Amino acid sequence: MTNMADCIARGMDFGEIDRARGIAAIAQYDQLVARYSTIMDAGQAAARAAKDLKDATAKMKTQRFHKVVNQLQAMRRIKDQIETAPDPAAAIRNLLEHSEGSGFTGESVASLTEAYQASIRAGLSDGLEAVGLNVIGSTRNKPLLLDLIRELHNEATGNAQAKKLAGAFEAQQQRMRRAFNAHGGDIGNLDDFGVSHAHDADTMRLAGFDKWAEAIDTKLDWHRITDLNTGQPFASAPGQVPPRASTARFLREVYDGIITRGWDDRDPSLSVGGKALYNQRAEHRVLHFKDGTAWIEYNAAFGTADPFSALMNGLNGLAGDVAMMRVLGPNPRAGLEFAAQVGKKRLETVGTAKQIERFESETALAKTLFSAISGAGSKPHNIARARFFSGARAVLSSAQLGSAFISSVSDVATITGAAQHLGMSASGVLGKSVQLMARHATRETAARMGYVAATLADAGGGSARYFGQLFGTGIPERMAGFTLRATGLSFVTDMRKIAFQMEFSGFMAENAARDFAAIDAPLRAMFESRGITARDWDLLRDPATHFVEPGGANFISPLYWLEAQSALPRVEAEGLAMRLQMAMQEQLEFAIPTASLEGRAMIIGDAPSGHWGGELLRSTFMYKSFSASLMLGQYRRWASIPGAWNKTVYAAKMSVMLFSMGALAVQLKELAKGNDPRPMDNGQFAMAALFQGGGLGIFGDFFSAGTSRVGGGVGATLSGPVGGLLNDVVKPFASNITRAVNGEDTLIGRDVANTVRRNTPFLSSAWYLRTAYSRLFVDELQAFLDPQADQIFRRQVKRQAKEYGTQPYIPRRGSGGTLRAPDLSNMLGVQK
Repeated sequence: MTNMADCIARGMDFGEIDRARGIAAIAQYDQLVARYSTIMDAGQAAARAAKDLKDATAKMKTQRFHKVVNQLQAMRRIKDQIETAPDPAAAIRNLLEHSEGSGFTGESVASLTEAYQASIRAGLSDGLEAVGLNVIGSTRNKPLLLDLIRELHNEATGNAQAKKLAGAFEAQQQRMRRAFNAHGGDIGNLDDFGVSHAHDADTMRLAGFDKWAEAIDTKLDWHRITDLNTGQPFASAPGQVPPRASTARFLREVYDGIITRGWDDRDPSLSVGGKALYNQRAEHRVLHFKDGTAWIEYNAAFGTADPFSALMNGLNGLAGDVAMMRVLGPNPRAGLEFAAQVGKKRLETVGTAKQIERFESETALAKTLFSAISGAGSKPHNIARARFFSGARAVLSSAQLGSAFISSVSDVATITGAAQHLGMSASGVLGKSVQLMARHATRETAARMGYVAATLADAGGGSARYFGQLFGTGIPERMAGFTLRATGLSFVTDMRKIAFQMEFSGFMAENAARDFAAIDAPLRAMFESRGITARDWDLLRDPATHFVEPGGANFISPLYWLEAQSALPRVEAEGLAMRLQMAMQEQLEFAIPTASLEGRAMIIGDAPSGHWGGELLRSTFMYKSFSASLMLGQYRRWASIPGAWNKTVYAAKMSVMLFSMGALAVQLKELAKGNDPRPMDNGQFAMAALFQGGGLGIFGDFFSAGTSRVGGGVGATLSGPVGGLLNDVVKPFASNITRAVNGEDTLIGRDVANTVRRNTPFLSSAWYLRTAYSRLFVDELQAFLDPQADQIFRRQVKRQAKEYGTQPYIPRRGSGGTLRAPDLSNMLGVQK
């Protein structure tokens, strides 16, 4: 009797079956027969193997068809977007990140990702409030969190609150799974999937395969793990652990895939590489733990994230994948490459040489943005080096960003400009932010509306606003998050963002009585620029879908509207809700600027982390991408405004507001340092205020002094905080060796004290503690280590008066001054 292997071989001989696939199928068939022969006779084993192979092949064909249809749909949409865009070069960049005035009305991956993540937080508001991150970056309730993890893995805990929260998290997992599949993905339904894992490849490599396999084998639920060769579970009943002989190959493939980052089954080629997203997520779900306790134990031994971060990272990562597939198709890299080819063909046919050159430049930038969004650019070239430098930057941010709370007064300028550009009330946004800070009830109302503080789920405490995401969630990263939380920046930023969204929702509701043609012109222009139509507006302005505040005020909140509406099927309604939330996120970027992807890409490019060149760029331009992003966004908004007079008015207004807020920040920082305000009647102060308003306050110091506020010269400041730290360490070391060789007294004590003064996490920068720390501890330390300390302090006070025109109202040791109130008249240059 002819068996399946013979049939496949015959098909290959007649050219009906691809030879490579046929050989692989025969190998799979032989493996199945060998396995089944251990529990049944040869004929039954062959029949069972043939059936399972046919079923698995049919399922794969269905999955491929689903993916191909969605990719073709995406390609048709992308083709139309690129061919009809007024500027195809801007269009291909805008597929990844929105830029004002580009004329591109399609969706952008970056802002759509933020919209999906905001919607996840909205659905988890109660859970984030209960187990979200506290000021030190740890969960607010660890026992509840662990019970939540157990409930998510179908392990009964008897904790009613944990069970209820698990239901909310499962709802978001299912919602994002359905969205993923709707755009061409293939994630099967698992009622108790639990939490995704972030495996620590280094720890696994050090343990070796045998120890890792031994540790995980009995923790897995083999009854729910599918053997891809058969399409059947490895075990026939829950709790059954199959012989290692039948699972060893599967575990080896998982192990090799993790420690090689997917290169175990890839060969070098000229292909762009990378697996399509539609099957990556399914592959990530191959390991299923028997219960939550097993997951927790494995995570403690071989995970890279704490349970809460693992839970949120899994959902946020899925949100990013859904956004990429929605914009670029199930294989986003192929979708972007297709967009590049469509644009190139269009311009080669009707464009000029200059247009083609610009398109190629924008295409290269788009690919860099794609690398950053997809995570390909964050895969470290060298893990140990990436962790070291990321940790160093995190520690330095803790030592240097503690006064960023004061710098954030410039948000008043950007919020005002963003609100007025849309026709909103700037005072309304600022007033609402104060209400949110002061009243828990207002924050609860915002949460019901769908607006939840982002830093409840962010271990970095919002540090990405200034220098992008941190690599890892270890102690250094938690130090950075703690500094931003403990100094108030995270809270204030969250409240300002929520306030802007609430006021924008109220502003839309104020226009709800009018049809699309009659709504305020700035709002209509914004809608049209983001593809929101008159039909969409009619759906959004239905009073039955509005959120009504206890006081009676109406709001059109996209996330609340999604749950309240009944006119559209869920998939279509979610599409509109995310598009509106995406547009809101883009306007929010003008109100409270962050270090945008494009700003970072223009500086760092696609240099990988862990590579010496990549780490040099990241360290050199740490913080500076924030200023680049702010200026780039304002320039693009200015360029998009019609009419020379309108452009002039906008530029003058924003310049005056940024300068004024920069001046205020400079003076507030002086007060926080224990100094009188600086005189404002000179060019040095004007330049300092100008740079401060533009996010580069550290460079403003050089207009009246030879060193920056943290002690480095121009070269050290240009080299970035890491370079400044090296300067603090290497220069004193070298100079003291030279002094010792020349027979002079060394200055080790002075140098140690200055290094401690400038580089102690939190204490060196926290705006309400830095002066006390410097005066009461570091000055005394320097006096103990350096016999000339008092002379140094007196010279520093004299130099401060000469270069900045200020005196300390909190006196330095040995300066002869007395504690007094700050001299505010000094701002006017009045000398006393």
